[in-house]
Amino acid sequence: MSGYPILEHEGYSASVTTKREATHRWMCWVAYARDADFADTKPENLERHRVPNDYPSEEAAVMAAYEHARTLIARESIGQ
Repeated sequence: MSGYPILEHEGYSASVTTKREATHRWMCWVAYARDADFADTKPENLERHRVPNDYPSEEAAVMAAYEHARTLIARESIGQ
């Protein structure tokens, strides 16, 4: 897991990972699962989803990752 707070949204939990690139921009990823599955799954076994784009600051990357997680969860809950 990351050092960022876990997002809990609509029965799912999501974690965020960031990486600072050589260009000094930030990339980020989201891993999510239903709350019960999230607690029982090792972090390295969760599927990670790359958040589109890169960001000028770590804070911007984390906020974008949380928003991306909400979008992924919404798609999951309607079966897309």
